This record gives sequence, C-alpha cells and structure tokens, in this order.
Amino acid sequence: MRTDPNSFPFAQEKATEVAARFISLSGGAINIMKLVKLVYLLDRESIARRGVPVIGGVYLSMRNGPVTSEILDLINAGDLWHCDTNWGEFISERQNHEVGLSENPGTEHLSSFELELIAELFGQFANADQWKISEWCHEHCGEWFPGNRLNLMVPAEPISLTELALEVGRPAQEVLENATEQNFLARVFG
Repeated sequence: MRTDPNSFPFAQEKATEVAARFISLSGGAINIMKLVKLVYLLDRESIARRGVPVIGGVYLSMRNGPVTSEILDLINAGDLWHCDTNWGEFISERQNHEVGLSENPGTEHLSSFELELIAELFGQFANADQWKISEWCHEHCGEWFPGNRLNLMVPAEPISLTELALEVGRPAQEVLENATEQNFLARVFG
C-alpha cells in the first residue's frame, strides 16, 4: 500500500462500498463524473465533521472540479497500480459515461456515521446532474482552483490537506496529524 504524509491512505474496500452505495441509491447506474464528485464531497464533509475522510487518497484539482485520484483511476482502468482492489468484482466497466453495480459488496467496512453521511449527501444531490454538482463544487469548494491556474501541460494538481482543512473549518494541524497517524497504521498493519 502506498502512503503519503500529505494525504490519507486510500481505503480500497471502503471505496468500492461507497461507490456501490451511491450507484444503488441512483437506481443501479450513475454518471461517472457525478460519482467522482459525490465521493470527493463525501470525504470533504467527513473531514469537516470528524477530521478524517471516509476513503482517503490523493485529492486533485481538475478542470471540472475536485476529484479523488484513485476513484478516477478505478473508473478509468478498473484497478490501481499501487494496491489490490475488489472494484472490478462489484462495479461494472464504464459505458456511455456511466458505471453500474455488478454485485452488491455490502457495507462491512463502513460505519453507521459513514452510511448516514452517504445518504445525506446523496439526498442533497439526488436530482442534480454531473454538471450541476461540478458547478456547486466550483462555487463552494475553495480548495479547488480554476484551470487557468493549472499548467496547461499538467491536467491536474494536488489539493493540499492544509487548504482542504482550512476550507472546511477544521484545524489544519489536526487533519495533518490524523493523516500521519493513518499512514503509520497503514504501513504497520498493511
């Protein structure tokens, strides 16, 4: 498992379960950009409320808003180079800008708080398409920055945990310490 002191470790089992839950709430299929935004917003809100994300990973600022890099990679490639995943067993390959649920992975790795947060977030954006959610992120996610700040040769730049913490009203030092602790635990317990 790859760890980075400037990000939380990526919880692949939770990622699959979170994606499956959003897909299920969407009726069995979901637009990929909508899913990517919902997952990012889930982690963002979890950091705001408790100082840690649900799935973690590397957050990126891209043209259409913030994303979790690993979720985008899973959708585009079906796996990750740096860790084994169960994504392909439960989430279908992308077709017509959507992914679907092949089989339900359950929610064994998600807490009741996390399940409630998924339901709450989905309720907030259930009737919004991917473009409305992207627009919402542009207006409300101060850690994201517009493409004109990006180097045109680099399609994405990392979002720092410090900026993210400050934007959601959480002490940056607390979030960074939580990331350090979770990275340590990921290294020790794999």
